[in-house]
Amino acid sequence: MRVNNVSTIRCAALDGLGVAMLPTWFVGEDLRAGRLQAVLNDYAAPAPPIYAMYPPSRHLSPKVRAFVDFLSGLFSPAPRWEAGAPLAPRTPDASAA
Repeated sequence: MRVNNVSTIRCAALDGLGVAMLPTWFVGEDLRAGRLQAVLNDYAAPAPPIYAMYPPSRHLSPKVRAFVDFLSGLFSPAPRWEAGAPLAPRTPDASAA
């Protein structure tokens, strides 16, 4: 199945139709809740570049500079949505039962 809509791909994966390559910001909650399971964890698809485009000028306005710095911090070195809680469900501890 080949589509260009992440919602359709997510629904297909949730319905068990196969392996999907989706951004973690879109399926993070599904992974945490156990509705989806991460596979091929050793494979990392090349990250597409993200560009901040603004009109050329001699001096970049402080607002634009602040926004570009904000985006840079948000997406590097690891996106904030990948920080914190693990994306794969934890294995239940047998001693807790």
